Amino acid sequence: MLRQSIFSSVVWIALASVALGAGKREEQVRQDMKTVGNDPNWIYNDLSKGIAEAKRQNKPMLVVFRCIP
Repeated sequence: MLRQSIFSSVVWIALASVALGAGKREEQVRQDMKTVGNDPNWIYNDLSKGIAEAKRQNKPMLVVFRCIP
């Protein structure tokens, strides 16, 4: 009985931390989107424009695909 109670408590704590962390992560990603989206050194959410700019400057490019689950 004690093992079951401990296991149940651990599961609930883990689920609660995941649920709380998900909202915080989404908020951080959205804030990052605002910061990077307004920075002239980055091209955000426009792959064609990024490829054209990399070709124009004859430089490699880094593409980051992100997903908010």
